[in-house]
Amino acid sequence: MNETIARSVLQAAINCGVKEIIFCSGARNVPFLDILHFEHKVKVIHCPEERSAAFYALGRSRQTKSPVAVIVTSGTAAGELYPAAMESYYLQVPLLLITADRPSVFRGSGAPQAAEQFNLYGKYARFFKEIEGEECVVDLSHWDKKGVAHLNVCLDEPKKNHLAPHRPLTYLPKEEVSEPLIQENSLEVLDLFLQNIHYPLVIVSALDPASHRDVVSFLSRLQAPLLLEGVSGIREHPDLQDLRVRNIDRIFESASHFGYPIDGVLRIGGVPTARVWRDLEYLQQRIAVHSISDHSFSGLSWNREELPYPVKATLRCYVPSRTFFTYALEQWLQDERGFSTRLHQLFAKYPGAEPSLVHELSKIIPDKSHVYLGNSLPIREWDMAAASQDKHLTMTASRGLCGIDGQVSTFLGLSRQFCENWAILGDLTMIYDMAGFWVVPQMNVEQLTIVVINNGGGKIFERMFPHKEMLNTHQISFEGLSKMWNFDYVHWTSIPSGHRSSRRQLIEIVPDPQQTAQFWDDFQTIHNKIEELVSYQ
Repeated sequence: MNETIARSVLQAAINCGVKEIIFCSGARNVPFLDILHFEHKVKVIHCPEERSAAFYALGRSRQTKSPVAVIVTSGTAAGELYPAAMESYYLQVPLLLITADRPSVFRGSGAPQAAEQFNLYGKYARFFKEIEGEECVVDLSHWDKKGVAHLNVCLDEPKKNHLAPHRPLTYLPKEEVSEPLIQENSLEVLDLFLQNIHYPLVIVSALDPASHRDVVSFLSRLQAPLLLEGVSGIREHPDLQDLRVRNIDRIFESASHFGYPIDGVLRIGGVPTARVWRDLEYLQQRIAVHSISDHSFSGLSWNREELPYPVKATLRCYVPSRTFFTYALEQWLQDERGFSTRLHQLFAKYPGAEPSLVHELSKIIPDKSHVYLGNSLPIREWDMAAASQDKHLTMTASRGLCGIDGQVSTFLGLSRQFCENWAILGDLTMIYDMAGFWVVPQMNVEQLTIVVINNGGGKIFERMFPHKEMLNTHQISFEGLSKMWNFDYVHWTSIPSGHRSSRRQLIEIVPDPQQTAQFWDDFQTIHNKIEELVSYQ
């Protein structure tokens, strides 16, 4: 009976477009492996650590734009998938979680490996079904593929050393993926928003590279100030530099000072990382917000939009009927260029400071590379400090819940075959996912570079909270980790201009703590001049 159930589950997975399966071996899920052992049209990656496996699958699903399955055994193994299920929910990325389970009669008995796995992921699963008995139909056709589908499969104890006669699974013709359609009134809503505001700010966050051309064309015509996050992939686009705002601290006060009182924010792409987006929570009655995004989450408690407005389709069809470039905006952007000059002076004055090192690092990453930004400081420091040279980089990050879990695995899943792949991670982020390297020998990717910025703890909290315990300080070096996983090890306190990448390398960058502190002290001085400006609060 186990073989029949496992075959039905795998056939349903293939029918819904699964081409890759991440398999975490356990005694209870052996029936699946018995079948997959003979299947060559579906790629199987083996990983012993379920949490990393699920995040790798999440990255693969994002990269291939097809659902990826994870198969685990029962008990705590199923619980290890929970963090990736949460991330999948907010990213709206398809992830099929197949959890083997003991027969339901053991549930609640305290028997070994008999956990409460029924609908384990709750709200975070867009689709759930428990499979038990040969008569149970496995059908995933109602899964919308905008998050997790969870199949909990109750199996008898597998027989030892038993392989059933092989009957191949059926593979359907490749399904054509159609471009998302814009909502019936989405263009009218966008036009009404732009007609009713006078001083907009456009914030561009994570974008599908396929939408870049349409976004740039729209922004060039709109002529409004732009906050371009690194994950947008168009931060360095030459056609947008004259409109780009670089000084994002106290942005509303600064704009108002130059006679440009921002009264509307247009968000394009994913939920923004920048602090300015969170500040909108306190400006509910003063600033209107409209989002054009492929995902339905608004990112604000008071501006809940239920339907997505596909970026590419919407901006391809909409032509702005007005532009917003004014004398006040010109004055503000001129001041912005002065800020950029002062920032580069700090890079030169404190070359060993962490932001300065990120600035220099961005210069040596080869053109057309894939760059993955880890959460916490790396993503913020890239936005502020990365060079503005347009190198046609593909930028990715994990921004569903903005956590630091599973970052190595997600990066590896997102890595591309025909370019260099660079991850920029913090030290605690690396410690969280040291098991993620397991899948590397099974990957068909040539160039992997993982940069760890080792500042001795969670320094993102250093300027925010007085408690030293928040920092989780340590004296760990990552040289041993690189040797453990057969990566070349490089240690930098400054960025060499002539570095040549090796096939697999881990670069540990150690900033100068004194120069970093002095950098931020001087950086704050730059902002002190706007403390007396008119505040919106």
